[in-house]
Amino acid sequence: MKIITNQNGYALLIVLLMVVLFLGLSATFMAGSLSNAKQENIVDTSNQAVASAEMGVKYHSVDFQREIGIIKSEILEQTQLELIGIKTCFDSKDPRCDTQEEITAMEKQIDIDMKAAYILKVDAKVTELKKLKNHPQTPFTGKDVHYIISKTSIIKQNTAGQDVELANTADKVVTSLKVQLDLTGKSKETEKYLKGIFTIEVPDTFLSPTESLTIETVSNGNPELTYNNVFTKKKPGISCAVLLAGYVSGDDIIEKECNLDSDAGEFVKSLLEKGLVPKDFTVYTDNFKDNVCGKGKDNCNNKSLAGLTIIVPPTATGLFNGANLNKWSGISLIVDGLLDPKNMNSLGSANGIQTLILRELEVKNVKGNGITNTNLVILGKDDLNKDSKMDFSGNLTIGENGRICFDMERIHPTHVETLSEIATFTTGNATGQIIYYTDPETTERFVLKDDNNFLDPERTIPYVVHYDKYTDFLSSCGVDVSGVSKVIKTIPTSYIEDPSFDLEVEY
Repeated sequence: MKIITNQNGYALLIVLLMVVLFLGLSATFMAGSLSNAKQENIVDTSNQAVASAEMGVKYHSVDFQREIGIIKSEILEQTQLELIGIKTCFDSKDPRCDTQEEITAMEKQIDIDMKAAYILKVDAKVTELKKLKNHPQTPFTGKDVHYIISKTSIIKQNTAGQDVELANTADKVVTSLKVQLDLTGKSKETEKYLKGIFTIEVPDTFLSPTESLTIETVSNGNPELTYNNVFTKKKPGISCAVLLAGYVSGDDIIEKECNLDSDAGEFVKSLLEKGLVPKDFTVYTDNFKDNVCGKGKDNCNNKSLAGLTIIVPPTATGLFNGANLNKWSGISLIVDGLLDPKNMNSLGSANGIQTLILRELEVKNVKGNGITNTNLVILGKDDLNKDSKMDFSGNLTIGENGRICFDMERIHPTHVETLSEIATFTTGNATGQIIYYTDPETTERFVLKDDNNFLDPERTIPYVVHYDKYTDFLSSCGVDVSGVSKVIKTIPTSYIEDPSFDLEVEY
């Protein structure tokens, strides 16, 4: 066998094979590198789109928090002005705001109104965001990157996080506001979507947690008015005719109390003609029917005496005995005895508060507009046997600024029971009240009853007021208490901590 030992040419072949192998491997690595570069470019573009949308959420969340701070300051300022307004109302002696119950109710209403205003202002901010829909905004200068708000919505939520505007949601009290921004971030041709969700707390209250508007009784240095001296008015020694004659002759009128010897309406007319104020005068009469109602009149209807005070002693004649006393206004009346008209319908008008103070009352109906702008005060007889009359035997309607006041220590329990059963308040009535006094040691309380004669605490709370200090009781019922005055000394400063603000992002 011939053995070939010449290997010339193999080396060249091997070199060529190696060159081909290295070229193949290089091409593979180059293709991979180009692919990786392309992938990195795609990822970078995607990240820029996401970052753009995130910047949009961050910007608007910070802006929203800033707006919440401004809204909070505006609401607190408005709350303070409203509280000052209540004090101004009280200081003006407006009957709509002259009791602690009315003041407290007004404070609560302010708090409700301020919460509503807070929600409304946040809602207005959301409305502004809605106007930015589909308007591109660029977070990175010099780059082809932007974001767009595609949708803005707000949900008013209760404590359980339910939408209060849905028909099947029972709890309608708004405790938080959920604002959702749908954003699209775009970098070149790449788009990324995400949601920014802001949850804003609605403060529990805008009122001070430790202080409230409080009516305080301040002594003027004079003795306080009590039951024993409400009716002890001495009959003056001067007649009203002599008093007026003295004024005509040029004498200064210092005495403003007189014995009424003619028609009360004519006396008021004479006072007005002379530029005097009837409300400043007090008259006494032993003949109520002739001097107040008018001679020959069976009833005593449609009387208006411009605030004149009439005092009727227990010996007076003509206290109705079954006749009508309807549509009275502008009269302050003190009857030291029993007043027993058949009807007292539509008492009072819009011309200020009138006060009727009686020892006892016996009446069938108080209906029509009922008791409006009138304090009807029944204090009872001297003894504490609880046998004094406060007999409402028919209908009883209490209207705006109408008050029935009574001393429960003296009134017959049956009549107190009847009052609890028949008293009705006109629709929408926010100021009508039943006010009563008991001794501080007495635990019995007056509670209204519903149509089925069950105790009704829910109806009692807004309409019934109890006092165990006699001066406070009288003052709240429009009785002139010369020994004390009532003031609101301090206006509480409204304050809340910054409402919580939560941000959540959904990709």
